[in-house]
Amino acid sequence: MTKIEHVKILFRLPQQDGYPPAEWEGLWALPRPEGYCIDNVPFYARLVSYGDVVSASEINGDLVFNAVQIPGGHSTIRVISYLGELVSEMRNGLEGLGCSTELSHIATFFSVDVPPEVDYWSVADFLDVYAERGSLDYEEASIQHDERNGNG
Repeated sequence: MTKIEHVKILFRLPQQDGYPPAEWEGLWALPRPEGYCIDNVPFYARLVSYGDVVSASEINGDLVFNAVQIPGGHSTIRVISYLGELVSEMRNGLEGLGCSTELSHIATFFSVDVPPEVDYWSVADFLDVYAERGSLDYEEASIQHDERNGNG
């Protein structure tokens, strides 16, 4: 059986007041006949999530994102914790709801993948408890859950 190799797709990051701290984010993807299937949770790229099939163009030897071709149904949330000691608790709680998380090189910053079968409102309610206490802020970077878009 042939192992499919990951490729890196580069996403240009629009800058606003020095954020995000990079101009590009590289996301791992698996080649598919219809494009490239994103295989990790973005930290900074907007409007793209784990499982999305995207198109990309080769520019100077790099694959550069063009567009989402087929949404995968996952949603992506970015979280910054103001209390480092709560990061593990928050991530464990989100994982208990059925999400996966990826910790960035910044110990208090992580991204959250909300799979299609997970109730988005349960995740938002969980994060809101911490946000109301001033423990974190979060950003909805790519929301594909129907009920969150007003379709469900």
